[in-house]
Amino acid sequence: MATDRDDRVPTSSIVMKAIDAKTFTELQSFVKDLESRPTERLLRDLPDLVGLSDAKAEIISYVVATKFRHADADGRLTIRNSVAATSERLPHGEERSRILYILDRLRGFEN
Repeated sequence: MATDRDDRVPTSSIVMKAIDAKTFTELQSFVKDLESRPTERLLRDLPDLVGLSDAKAEIISYVVATKFRHADADGRLTIRNSVAATSERLPHGEERSRILYILDRLRGFEN
């Protein structure tokens, strides 16, 4: 039996950790994991991560923006293009709005 994207359980460990993070300590651990996660993997998981609560989406936005600020020119281009492509793939709605917010935030760091 086929399942929709919404029906499947996310398999990424960071997505599962985000779902499970309820206490301050768990959120701290989640943030540390996000910050240490390779950028490519974080960008791959972005569509699932922004589907979580507003507060967690804001944390994710912060981490992506921090990685963007610290990246070289090629890294910035990769991050910006990946976030833009993710926004284009998502249907209109809250998740896409959150991705567009991240994209706007990245534009604020460009020269």
